[in-house]
Amino acid sequence: MGKWKAVRVKQELVDQAKKEVARSDCKSLSEFVSEAIQQRLQTLAKQRVPEYLERDRAPPAQALQGQVFYSPKHVWAQVTSKGQVRLGITEYFQGQLREIVNVRTYEVGEKVSRDSPFGVLESWWFTHDLYSPVDGEIIEVNKRIVEDPFMLMAAPSTWIVRVQPEEDSSWMKDLLNLQNYQKSLKANAA
Repeated sequence: MGKWKAVRVKQELVDQAKKEVARSDCKSLSEFVSEAIQQRLQTLAKQRVPEYLERDRAPPAQALQGQVFYSPKHVWAQVTSKGQVRLGITEYFQGQLREIVNVRTYEVGEKVSRDSPFGVLESWWFTHDLYSPVDGEIIEVNKRIVEDPFMLMAAPSTWIVRVQPEEDSSWMKDLLNLQNYQKSLKANAA
């Protein structure tokens, strides 16, 4: 259970609540307030039923909106509200590159395939392919990253391309959540 937190309540409300406590079966003001809050939450939950039903009817992409998945090749994928997928590099990968001096990607409209390159990152010492975790078509390239690749050094969570995935949404099954991705990094380091 969480920590208790003191809150301010208008004195008139406290006086009214004390009167109700005296007339009710409640043993204390605290019990009365707890029951009142519980009843209010139940009322709110009933009011939100249509919202929950609508959410359950929403396409799977909306249910996944905002979730981030990780590939073993250090690319993250985040589902957007429109069912598109943003791709970027993991913080670990950015740290291994040390300094990114150039970013090249496929053009808008080009098809990408799972486990095939969709672009290249260049550091002063190495060139690294960026492998797509999803089949689809590139619909947007983050021009800011292409024009200023040093942005990835400051914020590796910045997306590089947006992809419209093919209808089959099974691409996520081979990807990892953050916890499993971090475990794989530790296992590979050992």
